[in-house]
Amino acid sequence: MSTMGTQLRRVALAAILLTLASLTRLVAGTFHSTDGSVYEGTIDYANEKEVTFKTSDGAFATAAIAELAPESASAVQAWMEANPDLSGVYSVWDQKPSVVRSRVAVTPPQLSSPGFKGLVSLQVILDESGKVSRAAVSKSTHEALEEAAIDAMRKWSFKPAQVAGKNVKARIAISFKFEA
Repeated sequence: MSTMGTQLRRVALAAILLTLASLTRLVAGTFHSTDGSVYEGTIDYANEKEVTFKTSDGAFATAAIAELAPESASAVQAWMEANPDLSGVYSVWDQKPSVVRSRVAVTPPQLSSPGFKGLVSLQVILDESGKVSRAAVSKSTHEALEEAAIDAMRKWSFKPAQVAGKNVKARIAISFKFEA
């Protein structure tokens, strides 16, 4: 490998790291609305009307972008441009997504003792075709169940949500119950 190639790779890596650092500042922080409400946390997803934050306690809070203070609205807009896969996601639709194919989550063997029960709730992002593009744990009774729930969720498919007759990305909540 040439010295020039090595230097170019180092410059490219430095640029990527700087970009990631600036995105982290946009994603995590304090967001203010014009009515005095304060949202502490990270941006989870957004569309042209609203943004959903994940707070430090794992809860979700949604705010209208038009009601955010200008600097907070600008930060959300910058985040949307940097995160196109999580932009344009709706939680209210004209036609809700419907399950086409589902899979049962399998209880891990180490937790399959008689009488065992558990629950994992997921926040799921569907793309415009109804495929699961992201699944994140919002609540869980056992950390060991989380991967099983996410693995099962990734095998689901949906008829897409629609807004104004157009297929859109959607956020839904799905819970998996585990019993042995």
